[in-house]
Amino acid sequence: MTQDDLLTVNGKTFASRAEAARHYGVNPKLVCERMSKFGWSLAQAVGAEPRPNKEYRKEIVIDNQTYPSIRAAARALGLPQSTLMNRIKADSIVEGRKVLKGQSKPMFYGGKLYPSARYLLLANRGLVGDKSIDKMVTALNDKARYAKKQGVIKNLSLAEISAEYGLPKIRFVDEFDAAIVMLSESVDDVVLDKLFYTYSQATV
Repeated sequence: MTQDDLLTVNGKTFASRAEAARHYGVNPKLVCERMSKFGWSLAQAVGAEPRPNKEYRKEIVIDNQTYPSIRAAARALGLPQSTLMNRIKADSIVEGRKVLKGQSKPMFYGGKLYPSARYLLLANRGLVGDKSIDKMVTALNDKARYAKKQGVIKNLSLAEISAEYGLPKIRFVDEFDAAIVMLSESVDDVVLDKLFYTYSQATV
């Protein structure tokens, strides 16, 4: 495809995106954003062809939560849509790769450390039973915060782990185990137990 093809709408070739935008009465900045960030064609960006709705409605998984679209995810996370898309692009997220929130607090169960209370419960569904998983997550996090207040644990978040121990940022689930191995090499097992909350069925 030539540059002229990229700048052609309904058989008319424009010198630039901005010229096409002005011809169709659309803000040039909006046209560039639609093409650069969302992958629309010039004809779609200026409104000469239908917008690619299916592209917008593609599901995305972030921190084990599935959202119907990037727009819905941005709204739920309290982020501008452009910010979330830039982060996704910068982190080169591949299909199905799960993103972790920096504020997630790792938690032990059965000798294994999970990225958060939610991941712990999702991996051990029997612990949830007929209860609400959201309520269980809240209860576990409350217990962890109380333990921190009592000085029993530090209850570090993923972001705090990286900052305090000089580790790379933990952005994805598939990076978590490797990061914890690096952390365990920096501290002994006793100290590691003091960093995170340990869940037992007797605590909730």
